Amino acid sequence: MADETSFSVQGFEYVGGRLEATMRNPARSQTEALLHAEALARRLPGAAAFALSPREDGSPARTILGAFGDVPDDVIDGLAGG
Repeated sequence: MADETSFSVQGFEYVGGRLEATMRNPARSQTEALLHAEALARRLPGAAAFALSPREDGSPARTILGAFGDVPDDVIDGLAGG
């Protein structure tokens, strides 16, 4: 069985003045992850969509597909490739 890319959506809320990750939900596709993240950001301060792909060595490679609203700086840096 070949390993496939999985997708998820992560919400963010302010806790004590800092953005903290909240709920994480799976998505069936990249498009669904982006649509759900955008919708979630209408209810929360921010959300991001991710893809998780296996590397040859078996470790996961996380790709940030998009971010909406307020998200932590490290998520934005990942979008910029930084």
